[in-house]
Amino acid sequence: MKSLVAVLPLLLLSGVFLLFFLPWAAARFARVFRGKAPRPDETALLLDTVQGMLTGIRASESDLRDLYSRAERRASFLERYHQGILESLKTGVVACNRRGEIVSLNRAAADILRIPAPKARGRPLDGLLGPGHLFTRMLGAVARGEPVEDRVELEVRRKGEEPLSVELRTSILYGKSGQAVGATFLLDDVTERKILRRRIALKERLAAMGEISAGIAHEFRNALHSLGGLAKLIARRAEGDERVEPLAREILNELSRMERILHELRLFVKPQDLLIEPIVPAELIRSVLVPFVEDAAGRGIRVRMAAASDLPEIRADRALLAQALRNLVRNAVQAMGPRGGVVTVRASARGALDGSSGQVAISVADTGPGIPEEIRARIFTPFFTTKPEGTGLGLALVEKAMAAHGGSVDLETALLHGTTFTLSFPAGGRETAKTGLSARPDRASPIEARVGARGPSDEEQEGTR
Repeated sequence: MKSLVAVLPLLLLSGVFLLFFLPWAAARFARVFRGKAPRPDETALLLDTVQGMLTGIRASESDLRDLYSRAERRASFLERYHQGILESLKTGVVACNRRGEIVSLNRAAADILRIPAPKARGRPLDGLLGPGHLFTRMLGAVARGEPVEDRVELEVRRKGEEPLSVELRTSILYGKSGQAVGATFLLDDVTERKILRRRIALKERLAAMGEISAGIAHEFRNALHSLGGLAKLIARRAEGDERVEPLAREILNELSRMERILHELRLFVKPQDLLIEPIVPAELIRSVLVPFVEDAAGRGIRVRMAAASDLPEIRADRALLAQALRNLVRNAVQAMGPRGGVVTVRASARGALDGSSGQVAISVADTGPGIPEEIRARIFTPFFTTKPEGTGLGLALVEKAMAAHGGSVDLETALLHGTTFTLSFPAGGRETAKTGLSARPDRASPIEARVGARGPSDEEQEGTR
């Protein structure tokens, strides 16, 4: 554009020269050839005409430069305006050409993908994310003319941070000829939305189960009391009878197990009344671990505890939170079996505790075989268990307890590399009464739980992953 503006005056000047000078030169040549000199008035007229044309050309050149300057300023303004719109969007936007090079990348996309925006433009996407990344595969499909899914949900893992659930929408860019020239990716962080959907689904399950289970549990409990009384009577009368007494004891054991199932069922379906109090995470974890350490050591399992020194207190229902931790620790110990291993209970802080994104997290990690992929989506479902003696309510109670505290429970597992359950509590700063957290500096440094005085009780042995 600039080169055209610079050359245009020269072209106009050349045209004027050819238009006026050549006829004048031809006429003069003809007169000289005929022996006649040109008249002064003709020469003056021609010179005035040329001078007028040159003045007009200069004025046109000035007007063209002014128009170009205004067009350039407007284009620059529109570019900044459109870029400002992109940068203000909470939805991530990534535009790539057919070669897979990034043409446009806004701040939200750079934050989700952890790509430095200034250095990303013009670089190949596979060089930043890797050749096996979903974006790279989709761009390859676009380049080959293959159809792509317009909406998928994926998990974005970032080093040292919690994984994000991201909804990815793909739109193919077409040129004037109708051929695909690139693709635009829209990324929405739906992590909070997913957690909210899970909480709503849990509440709906609880409401549905509560209506049915309350009446069933009451009738079952009455029947169990009658059966238990009869079984005890039979056991007393058959004392010493090697054929009848063992059967009566077995009936009593099964009745005891049914009592525990009904007890957990009542805990699961009844409305939760929280007794909120400040809790030091390290002290709570230590009290929960004490009953397990000695029993676990007998199986070759080491139980460890670690807590950050600057961890704040959490405001929660002590009994409910302790019950959730007991379920997780019990599952971790049972998961490792006879080959032994390590159970680590860790408390830590995430994000800025004085902001809305901060969290206090308590995780229970084991070095067991992990959870098979085909059952991971079902482990929080009530009554689902893989254990012959399990009730299927242990993890459902954990999820309910965290929902009651406005928190969440997350799972990370890999076959042959163990499992980690993480309880996350929202940090609230000044909103302590609403979120359940208050700041308290300088707490326990990493320590290892010592051997306690007793192992888990018979009731604590029951549980399910």
